[in-house]
Amino acid sequence: MSDKLFKCSRAGGLLAAAALLLCGSPSMAAPPSPCSVAAIQALAPKGTTIKSADPTATPVPHCKIDGSIITNNPGPNTVNFRLQLPDTGWTGRYYFIGMGGAAGYVPSDSQIPAGNPLVKGFAVAGTDTGHQGDMLNWGFLVDPAKAEDHIDRGAHVTAVATQKITKGYYKATALHRYFSGCSGGGRMATMSIERHPEDFDGVLLGAPGGRSDATMLAFIYNAQQANREPGAWVSPAKLQMLDRKVTAQCDALDGAKDGIIWDHTACQVDFKQFKCPAADGPECLTGAELKTVEAIVGGPIGPDGKPIKPGYPVSNISVWATFLGPTPPPWSDDTSMANMQKASSGYVIASSLAKVFFGPHYDVLKEFNFNDQKQLDAWWQATDRIGFGAPYSANLQGLSKSGGKVIMWNGVSDPCCIDTELRGYYRDAAKSVGGVERLDKFAKLYFLPGTSHCGGGTGPEDAPDQLLEAMINWVEKAQPPAAVVAHRGDRARKLFADPKTGTVSGVLVPTAAGSPRDFLLCPFPQVAKFNSALADKEGAVNDAANWSCQTPAS
Repeated sequence: MSDKLFKCSRAGGLLAAAALLLCGSPSMAAPPSPCSVAAIQALAPKGTTIKSADPTATPVPHCKIDGSIITNNPGPNTVNFRLQLPDTGWTGRYYFIGMGGAAGYVPSDSQIPAGNPLVKGFAVAGTDTGHQGDMLNWGFLVDPAKAEDHIDRGAHVTAVATQKITKGYYKATALHRYFSGCSGGGRMATMSIERHPEDFDGVLLGAPGGRSDATMLAFIYNAQQANREPGAWVSPAKLQMLDRKVTAQCDALDGAKDGIIWDHTACQVDFKQFKCPAADGPECLTGAELKTVEAIVGGPIGPDGKPIKPGYPVSNISVWATFLGPTPPPWSDDTSMANMQKASSGYVIASSLAKVFFGPHYDVLKEFNFNDQKQLDAWWQATDRIGFGAPYSANLQGLSKSGGKVIMWNGVSDPCCIDTELRGYYRDAAKSVGGVERLDKFAKLYFLPGTSHCGGGTGPEDAPDQLLEAMINWVEKAQPPAAVVAHRGDRARKLFADPKTGTVSGVLVPTAAGSPRDFLLCPFPQVAKFNSALADKEGAVNDAANWSCQTPAS
């Protein structure tokens, strides 16, 4: 990045006026270049091929550009991308779409937050990360070039190319460059801030798959438990029953009786109390179901007695069904979206990766033995060989030096990518840059109560939207994020909603359940505390004004 671009992209607050003189504002920019293959190709860096450039009317008039980049060493491999450039109203902002799962297609819409950023004047870029296929199929990782492109190279070369085209198209010297993704998109974000910290000015990083491929091991473990014996699988109805009963026991521990367990680590539950006294029934667990629930809460344990991965959180237990499956086994491990509506998604995902590691006929339910250290060692050796799923380094020295910003976030009720793991990442990142005070200058962490994997549950509906707005203010106005108010129900404000219809495109996660309310989100280590003096006032917990961010005593 040139000195001038660096200064422009960081300018904000008192520097805004000087930045406008130095860089020019979007409203003062020259008319955009023509939307044609020849014109866009002339703006593209070497090695980039523009396949099409079409004037497009929806969701707002823009130039839709499809192209590809050939990567090498290893390679050659083709990384496909799309770039959407608004005809008018460009804000000087560039948005990169983080892709969930294994990616495998070129996106138009942002996934998290949902919608198309074009409607808010962003240039929008996205990539298939170097392969085409089902979103939850990891089979492409057998190809070293495709593996490297998916891990980090594909997003990096796409960012470099599309940012150059965007600046050339608008004849601009600076961009405010943003990235947002959750799950697989959070993994992409983590790779970006660790390996290519110069690529973006602001990164919104959600639930990045735990810390490593141990997440996949937990999926295998839980699938084995569900297949352990007849009746071992726990139905969504039984999980909903547990959700009601556990929430009733632990709801008030955080000081607010609002139907949500804000800190699942404080909720200690003896699940034996829910065992059926005799015959099975809708309000109790059979012996086989109880054994499965206790195993899932405990998490997989290695032969050395040490935990491999934290167990599922006990807040919003009903959301476990997302990964345990809506129907009982036997399941197919087909990676199609149609099968995902029937099978355990955790089993499908983990089986796909295990076949990359151990061969196309490997059966994780029958062959993987958690009591055999040699098999666990082979798993991690395969991880190292391919390079996918190795533990995140949490080294953010490069991001500290680049001037970039990151906001990390995780659902407190996420059974996949458990919030305590991201907390551990944050603490390790602090060590990498010399302490929490230094990390706090460019990194923030938020936990979303009631939120499952990237959304859903009973938490806020628009938290990623509000956090992205906080990021924009941090990058462009030098306003560090503090308390952020998010919302549920008809109070939610979706950043990329269509201004005419109020709807958002590209929705991949379920809507949060529950009546309209506010949520006060606090930067870690602060936590939201309800004003107990208002405990008897009806509806008081729904208003963010009745909450405050406080630092725990320990």
